[in-house]
Amino acid sequence: MLLLPVVVALALAGARVRAELAEASKLSAVRDQLPALQSTLDLTALVEDEMVLAVASPGSSELGRQISTVDAKTTAVQKQAEFAQLPTDTARTLDTALGRLAGLRMAGAATGSATVAMTVGYHDIAVDLSRILPESIAAADSSAMDTTAATAGALMQLRTTRAVEEALIRASGTGPVNDTLLAAAARAAAEEGVLASQVERGLPQNVLGRFRSITGSNSNRQAVLLDALTTGNGSRLPGLLTALSTESAALSDLLAGQVRDLAATVGERTNEARSSALRDTALVLGALLGALAIALLVARSLVTPVRRLHAAALAAARRELPETIEKVRAGESVSWESIEPVPVDGDEEIGQLAQAFGDMHRQAVRLAADQAELRRQVSEMFMTLARRNQSLVEQQLTLIEDLEADERNPQRLEELFRLDHMATRLRRNGENLQVLAGGSPARRDHGPVSTAELLRAATSEVTDYRRVTIVNAPNGALRSHAASDVVHILAELLENAIRFSPPEHKVLLTADRGADGGLLVEVVDSGLGMQPDDLASANQRLASGDTVSPETTRRMGLFVVGRLAAPLGVTVRLRPTHPGAKHGGITASVHVPGALVLADGLAATDPAPVRREPVPARARPAATPVRTPIFDGVVSGWFATQPEPDFSSPADDSWRAAEIATEQPVAVQVTSAGLPTRRPGAQLAPGAAMPRQAAAPDPAGFRDPNAVRNNLARHYNGMRAARARTGNGNGQAPQGKAEPR
Repeated sequence: MLLLPVVVALALAGARVRAELAEASKLSAVRDQLPALQSTLDLTALVEDEMVLAVASPGSSELGRQISTVDAKTTAVQKQAEFAQLPTDTARTLDTALGRLAGLRMAGAATGSATVAMTVGYHDIAVDLSRILPESIAAADSSAMDTTAATAGALMQLRTTRAVEEALIRASGTGPVNDTLLAAAARAAAEEGVLASQVERGLPQNVLGRFRSITGSNSNRQAVLLDALTTGNGSRLPGLLTALSTESAALSDLLAGQVRDLAATVGERTNEARSSALRDTALVLGALLGALAIALLVARSLVTPVRRLHAAALAAARRELPETIEKVRAGESVSWESIEPVPVDGDEEIGQLAQAFGDMHRQAVRLAADQAELRRQVSEMFMTLARRNQSLVEQQLTLIEDLEADERNPQRLEELFRLDHMATRLRRNGENLQVLAGGSPARRDHGPVSTAELLRAATSEVTDYRRVTIVNAPNGALRSHAASDVVHILAELLENAIRFSPPEHKVLLTADRGADGGLLVEVVDSGLGMQPDDLASANQRLASGDTVSPETTRRMGLFVVGRLAAPLGVTVRLRPTHPGAKHGGITASVHVPGALVLADGLAATDPAPVRREPVPARARPAATPVRTPIFDGVVSGWFATQPEPDFSSPADDSWRAAEIATEQPVAVQVTSAGLPTRRPGAQLAPGAAMPRQAAAPDPAGFRDPNAVRNNLARHYNGMRAARARTGNGNGQAPQGKAEPR
């Protein structure tokens, strides 16, 4: 605000100061040139005296002495002009006049006669010298001094004209009248009258009367010269010489006074210009300092509250508001009325802005608190709905298990299996809703879970489990508090892999131990794959846990995976299976840290579970079994509860007979040529199988589905009987056992 006026003021003041300094510099230069100009005036007077002697007394010793005096003065004038550094035009005029003087002398010495032409030559030289003063004063660019200098130059020319008259009258002598000389003298007298009129216009009033008294005899002199030309009587001419000498001396005094006044004026003007420049410079500096002081005061009154407002805005944007939002997200109560106002007082614009910012800050905190409360209410609603759905799904699974236990029809049993898988999928979807609402599914501690059971449980969680192939399952087990969440993670990844891969392609599920003692599980598919940008975005969401947004419902599987993996320290990453191929596919790598893995699958005590996001007391439903699929129960219960197997078979007798036969020597018959004879079947061991005859091909070319279904039903009946013997005797599977879905 203050910069532009200050710059304009400085520019204008600087221009004025520069102009005054330039004027002072010019006046100072003119003042330094005045001694040389005064010498030029003296030289002009000497040249006039030389003219009079050269015309009136040519070849006289007095003329020689005058020429020497003029030459000495010329040398001095040239030195002074060079030292004073006269303007170029003025110096050229001086050099030209002095050069013409030397030429005129040489011309007069050659002719040896005093003529009118010589007076004209001296007159022109004196006029040129009289112009030096006005030309030098003109450099000061002052009209008043120009007028004074012009008047001084006219006085010099007037004196020169009188010297011409004196020289011509003296040359006329007392003899017969020389009309040529008298005519030239008359012309000079007439020119004197014109010059006197010019001088009168430039002289000040205090010396005008004196000048008129000096030049008052001009009319009488003109009359005497005219009478001499008319009558030829020159007796009155010598009487004019005394008046001319006296008046010329008076003109010289008047001219000297004018030059002194001019020098004084130049000095005064120079001092005034310098004083004005210094005064204006001081005024500008003082005004600038005052403006700076005022600017500092105004800036302080403006900048201090602006800085406070700036600091408060940065603190609110970078520290206070984020911390408040984090507290709100963490469930802490925050009062928007406790927000401190910005420490800026006043009713001006900045104070009003500070108050408005404080109001905005409080409203932002209030809005954040309201949004958090709304989010909490929505989360509680989701949790309530999810718990109710979970309860219904658990009841449905119990009912399906009872139906499966009593079912004898293989076809209906298969349909019940499919319904069981769908119900399990619904249960996982309910758990996803709980995670989406910010809670965590309820888990029951069943002890460590082996890697094989972990992979089978994850496979049983998906509907199209037949498309999943388990490649490898290393030894080891997961701690109980992490097993259910890892199963959930793998199930979501398997679901995605099955959904985005062709129906005829298998999805591979493999696991291996990591270098840190952890477990690396990979879900490999050959499906559509993902674009690099989408893949990077998905990995970022998996790493950061992502936030709830409208996009969450579209990619709820990845959201749930990230939320479940973060508390356990499990790392999930996606990468292309076959980069560049038509069906590149995606490989999902799940790294379980070594702290969650037991090398031998056994542990006396399981460590405290990893800290999970707290769930409200009313949001914790009754614990439900995790491993309920029938398939897992068949695999883990069927083989685990059988007695020690008997590996004997009828083929053992054949092997023992073969061992005895190899210990007895065999008689070898040879031919006449000494070669052993061979007999078909002679080398067969006792009890060896005889060659089989090809069985007739099955006309249908495939197995009967009813036979396969009956076979499965018999197996299932046997399993039920085994459960009845090893379980609680009611023909139902023990609680907590995984079942196929």
